[in-house]
Parts: sequence; structure tokens; C-alpha cells
Amino acid sequence: MAGRSGRAVFFALMVLLLAALGAPAARALGEEPRPGESVSQYLTPEILAMVFPSADKVGPVDGTPPAAPVYKSDLVVGYLFSSWDVTQSKGFSNRPFVLLVGIDLSGHVTGVRLVHHVEPIAILGLKDEEFHRFTERYRGHDVNQGVDIVSELSSSVLGSGSFSQRAAPGTSASAKIDAVSRATTSSVLMSDAIVRGARVIARSRGILAAPKAGKARLDVDRFAAADWPTLEAAGAIGHLHLSYGEIRTKLKESGALKPVAGDPAAGPADPYLDLYVALVTPAGIGINLLGETWYGQYTAGRGVDDQLLLIAANGPFAYSFLGDDWEHADIVGPIEFVQGDKTIRLSGKQIKTLPFLHAKQAPDLTERALVSFGADSGLNPSEAWELRLLLAGETGSGEKRYFSVELAYRLPETYILRPAAPAAEPQAASGGAKAAAPDQALAWQAVWSAHWTKIAILGAGLTALTVILSLQEVIARRRRLHLSIRIGFLSWTLVWLGWYAGAQLTVVNLLTYIHSAVVDFRWDYLLADPLVAILSCFTLAGLFLWGRAIFCGWLCPFGALQELVNKVAQRLRVPQLAIPTALHERLVAVKYLVFLGLVAASFLSWDLAMTGAEIEPFKAAIILRFVTEWPMVAYALALVAAGVFVERFYCRFACPLGGGLAIFGRVRMFDWLKRHPECGTRCRICESVCPVGAIKRSGAIDMNECFYCLDCQVTYHDDHVCPPMVWQRKRRHERPAAPARGARQTAIREAQR
Repeated sequence: MAGRSGRAVFFALMVLLLAALGAPAARALGEEPRPGESVSQYLTPEILAMVFPSADKVGPVDGTPPAAPVYKSDLVVGYLFSSWDVTQSKGFSNRPFVLLVGIDLSGHVTGVRLVHHVEPIAILGLKDEEFHRFTERYRGHDVNQGVDIVSELSSSVLGSGSFSQRAAPGTSASAKIDAVSRATTSSVLMSDAIVRGARVIARSRGILAAPKAGKARLDVDRFAAADWPTLEAAGAIGHLHLSYGEIRTKLKESGALKPVAGDPAAGPADPYLDLYVALVTPAGIGINLLGETWYGQYTAGRGVDDQLLLIAANGPFAYSFLGDDWEHADIVGPIEFVQGDKTIRLSGKQIKTLPFLHAKQAPDLTERALVSFGADSGLNPSEAWELRLLLAGETGSGEKRYFSVELAYRLPETYILRPAAPAAEPQAASGGAKAAAPDQALAWQAVWSAHWTKIAILGAGLTALTVILSLQEVIARRRRLHLSIRIGFLSWTLVWLGWYAGAQLTVVNLLTYIHSAVVDFRWDYLLADPLVAILSCFTLAGLFLWGRAIFCGWLCPFGALQELVNKVAQRLRVPQLAIPTALHERLVAVKYLVFLGLVAASFLSWDLAMTGAEIEPFKAAIILRFVTEWPMVAYALALVAAGVFVERFYCRFACPLGGGLAIFGRVRMFDWLKRHPECGTRCRICESVCPVGAIKRSGAIDMNECFYCLDCQVTYHDDHVCPPMVWQRKRRHERPAAPARGARQTAIREAQR
């Protein structure tokens, strides 16, 4: 055990050393286009014709944010910009993608072209043409209108239909655009980069309507990083603090004795309620509170004149400022907004609760909600207003009495553009004048909610697998039961997990996790694909219990395909090739070399590593179900054909994912597979039984190569095949007077013959 642990530490340190040595190069190369250069870097005459069909020429990229004027007959007809320059667009892999977007002088998108991305989901399972078709749907889109990304529900218990990936609050009319199948998160991120970037450029170039005489508008584009205390001190976040003493005073005025919610034993100075409100439409507030991605989703999904408010509270136990059953209420009773002589009430459709915020140094909050106001709501965000909250108390007889508290709010002038002083450079709430690149965070909860049916099925499958491996001894004693379970589970892995759900872990996932740990850890990006995230966590936990075998032997769809094809081949009496031990020991090293090479390459050039990752046939065989370019199909079929004669040929000798999992799987802490003292000495039956050559001549099982098929354990318990078990069976049936001397050795020799 000590020797194995030492080797495990050595291999893990070797991988981490390669990662650490490559980290500076990864940060330096980063594959992030230089600001202002991505347009000239990727723009070609062909792409210009796609993005701006009516253009004659393109001027230099300049201005803040950078954009290039587009000319026709020497007249400016619009602008062309890079999503990276304007919104720092990144995918769920936390790596840049670049969209070239055109916008004309009427505020309509003339065209969009994806020119750079390193999204693993796209590399593994999608063609770039699918993303190109997706972006082409934005041609002619009015940037004043929001965009809602929808995807078809194919696995819902409610039947077919569509699901909004954005789930923004309110009922603002938005254009519906279908997401790229199996890439909904990437679709949302690209859509937000297009819409928000186009609005930023349109406002900066005067394309969107300028403030009318005497009317102000919000500075929604400028951003400077600021934490919660800074925004609160600047007035961007309104705060109302109520103590129990203040509440009891208001209770007496209303004739009540105690609040409905709260602690009766609390002292007068103890806090009763902290209520917060903030207008999050300006990027300088919204991005700091919601995060870049949530802000992009909720603003790009709505009209350009719609407003978003954040209401949050830290109040008594079981207290909600929204009231009971607010989701189904026509009017949310406890809250209303007052501005001048207008009182604005809310409906449940205008509200979306949030599980958490991305604000730095935010206080403890028990409730968070995002409220949407349409352009026709009557709320003027540049003028003062107040939030009125209705609270309840009880009299001695239990009768309820109500009273209200008010939180006044006025948006700081730094977030308002006044027509009278257009040249003044507004200062950021944090005091800095230069915008900082905000951190992005994925709203992965919405993605998980959309796929809850698949998550439930996967959870049931993983639970079943855990039970199978926990009861392996019971199952291994029953040969037919073992075979049925093995074939049944592998069929589920191939058909549902692989071909239907597309949940195939690949070496790209493993490389992404290594990069996340070494260069820029982002847990939210690792949760973007729920099925892959769950499989990854289960596989990681399984490394400590079963090593690489938990995934490679039971949960890899391509591995299941190979094994099932080989079982059919054996049933048809196709001869199996026996690989000599010396050659086998050299071939198994190939997958480790390939994996280490990909790790090193990924820190030098991610594109180079992705090219090397094409050694995996998963994209053609599993994700695309053999419906793709013929060279990829031919390669995948060749590997499957090799598995007809050598079981799991690819898994054993070429799979870099298997090599990586085997290296990390050396942290395995338990030996569940049983052996007899005679194994490898006088008896070597299991060595011939193992379909993948994982049992050494000594009888020991090489867990680096074991796929946990349990064939050796079936033989171990078979008292008609395993010589020690044969001897035990015969001994049980011997007469008491029969000599037992040498019987065990004789039984072993007979079984071997």
C-alpha cells in the first residue's frame, strides 16, 4: 500500500508539475485577442460580405469602445465591432470567443459571424456551421428589442415544447431565437454578447435615440469594479435598517402588540430587518451585483428601455418581503413603489428570485429578488422614488394590524446622462474613471432546472451502479445475473447516456479541469453542463474507491460500444487475437504518453491540444452518432472494428482520458477484487479469463488496466471452474473416511487439464 501510494503521489506531482510549468505560458498566450485588434485580425472580404453585405470598405478601428466605421460610396452606413473588444465575451469554458457584428445607422444588426472559439462542447460535438446558422438569425434584429433564447424540450415528462434559457422576469416582448442543440449555454452567452455589444456601440455612436431636450437617460454601459460597501456608500444601493425597538413603536401606533414574524425575546437594539434596493440597469451597478453573465442575460433579454431593480433583505426567520404565494398573485401585496403622485404595484410575473448574488463583500441576505419594469410602467429611473413595504403585527386577540415602512432611493448622478452637460466625463462609483473588465459567472442554475429530467435519470443510473458494485460479491456468485446486469447497464450507458443525452466525458474535460485548478479556477463554468458535471464528480469520488474503472468500465459510452460489439463477435465465434505479454506491456504505455503530451500542449497552445484530442473517436461515434464527415466516421468505425478482435482495443492502448484517469486513479484506497492464494502460482485461469489482460502472471490485478467487468470474480466464486473452489466443493461431498491428503493439489491439476 505504501509503495502504491508513493507512486500515486509521484504521478500526480508529475502532472501538476507540467501544469505549473505551463501556467505562465498559458497566461501569456491565453489566446485572448489584443484589444482593438480582433477586427483586423479576423476580418476578410468574405466575412465582411456576410456581416455587412452592402459595405464597400471598412475604416480603422477606433473610439471607445473600439469599432470600425463601414462605408458605402464614401458614406458611413454603420459600424463593425468585435464582441471581445466590447463585452469581453467568454464561453462556458472561460475562454474567449470572438463574434464580428455589424450594426447599421437605424439600430439593426446587419450580420454576425463567429470567427474564433475554443468551446469544448463545440469541439467535441458540434460543427461550426451550427453556430453560424445560429448567429445568422440575428440579421435584421432591432437592438431596442430583447432576445430570448429558447430550446426544445425533448426529455420532459410534460411532452414536447420550448423552454426559455434566460428566464428573465417580466413580460416584455422579446424576439425568440432557438438555441443550438446541446449548446444552450454557449447560445445564451453568444446572444448576450451580440445584443449587449450592439447596444453599447449604438449608444456610443449616437445610433440609439439621444436624450430629448430636458430629459435624462441612464448611463447603462460604463462599468467600473466596485464592491457592495462602495456602492452602498455612493447611494447606488439603498438601505433601510429597522431595529426591534423601532418596530415595536410602529406596532403600538397601529394598535398591535407583537410582529407576526420575529423573536419576541429580542432586545430593542437587536436588528429586525435590513432591506436593500438598487437599480441594476446601469452596468456600473448591475454587473457588480449580478455578475457579468447574469447582467447580460437579464438586460439583453429585455427591451432597451426596460428597467431592472434588485430587492434584497435580511429579516426574521420565515419572513418574506414578497408575501405568501406571490408567484400566483395578480398583485404582490407587501410591496409597492411610489414616485410623486404615482403608486406602482407589482405582479408575480415581474419578479424572479435569485439564489445568490455575485457582489463582493455583500451582507448576509435571506431573500433576493429581481424586479422588472417595462417602458410603459411609469417609473422614471432618473428621478427619486421610494419603496413601501407593508408589515404585519398582531393584537392580543390575534387580530392582524398592518403598518408600512419606506425606503427612499435616488440613483446617483454618476449613472445619469443629463442633456445639459454631455461633455462631462462621469466618474465611477468606486472613484475610478477607467472601466475594468468584469468577472463573468454563469447562471448555471437555470441550465440545471431545464434538464431536471435527465439529471434525475442520471442520478438513478449512478445510484444503481453504486448498488451493483456494493453487491459485487452477491452478483459474482450468479453467472447469469452478472451477465444480464453487465449487458443491461452497458446498453443504458451507450444508448441513453451516450447517444441520447450526449454525456461523454473526454480528455478535453480533464484538461479543462486541470487548467481551472492551475490557471483560473471557476466552479460555475465547471457546472455549465449538468450531466458532465455530475459524471465528473462521480468519477472523481470513484477514483478513491475503484480507480479509473468506475468510469472506463461502466460509464464510458464508447467503451460500452466496444465491449457490446465484442460480445456479439464472440457469440458469432469471431476469433480473438491474443496479444503477447511483452507487446501488451509496451502498448498500454501509449495512452499515458498521449495524455501527458496533451497536458503539455494545452499549456503551450489550447488549439494545438484540441487538435491532438481528435485522437478520441467520441465525437463521431457517440455525440454525432456516426452522422458526420466520412474520415471521422471511418476512423471511429476502424477502432470499433479493432475491438471486434481485441476487446476494448482503443480503451486499452490509445485512450488519453483513460491514461489520465489511471494516473489520478492511483489514489485508490481499497482493493475490492478477491484473489486466492493459488492465483498466479499453480493456477492461472483468471489470467486467461480477463478480457483486457489486466491480470499479471503473478495473479495480481493491475488496477491501472482493470475495467471492473467482474469476470475474474465470477470465476473466483465458480466451484466448477476455479480449482481452489473445485477442491472445496469436492471436499464438502467427500465421505468422512476418504483420505484428503493431496486432494487439493490433485483437483487443481485436474481442473487445469
